[in-house]
Amino acid sequence: MENESFRQRSRNKQLRVTLPNGRVICHKSVTMTFVEALAALDSSLYSSVQLENCHLPILSQEIYPRFEAWMKPVKDGWYVNTQSDTDQKYIQLKSIAKQLKVNIEVEVGTDFITSDVKVAQKSKSRDKKLLVKFPDGEYVGGENPIDTFLQTVWKIGVEELRRKGLEYKGKPLITVTKQYNGQIQVDANRWLTIPPQTKDKYMMLRVIDSMMRLHLEISII
Repeated sequence: MENESFRQRSRNKQLRVTLPNGRVICHKSVTMTFVEALAALDSSLYSSVQLENCHLPILSQEIYPRFEAWMKPVKDGWYVNTQSDTDQKYIQLKSIAKQLKVNIEVEVGTDFITSDVKVAQKSKSRDKKLLVKFPDGEYVGGENPIDTFLQTVWKIGVEELRRKGLEYKGKPLITVTKQYNGQIQVDANRWLTIPPQTKDKYMMLRVIDSMMRLHLEISII
C-alpha cells in the first residue's frame, strides 16, 4: 500500500509563448501569459478569430455580464474571456495562432523559469502569508504574499485601481509601461508595483480598501 506521507502534490502547470521575434512570454500567472500573448498579436486580426468559450466568442469588444470577472482587457478595446484552465488556454492559443497563421510557439509545462522569478525571490521564507476576504464571502490566499496581492488586484480590477491614481511611496501603483524595479505586468500595458515585504503589501491593501470602500477583511497569518 502506498505510504500517504510520500505522496507529493502535483506542480502547477504554466504556459510559455515564444513570439517570431524570439521574445518569450512566461509568467507565474497563466492568465497573464495568455493575455500578454494575445496582446502581442495584431488587434486588427481579432475579429477573424472563430473560437468560442462558454458558447460566446472568446475575443470580444464587449464585456459579457455573466463572465465579467473573467473578461480581461487585451488592447484597443478588445477583451478575452479567460474562464478556462491551463490546458484549455494552451489549446485556445494554438488554435488562434493557426487561424491567424501566426508562427508562435506555445508550450505547457511545470518547470519553466518565469519573468516574475526575480520579484518572487524577494519574498523571504520567514514572511507570513496574507489572507483577504471579500464581502461576497470569497477568500483570496495564494501560496505566498505576492500571489495573494496579485490575485486581490485581479479581483478588484486593474483598471479600477489605475483610475484611482493610487501611489506606493510616492510612485504610481499602476503604470502603462514598466518604470520601476519590483513591477509585474498584470494586463496589456499595465504594470503593478509589488511592495517588497508582507507588511507593506498588507498596508497597501488597507489603503486600497479604504480608498475604494471595498470592506475587505485583510489578515496576516
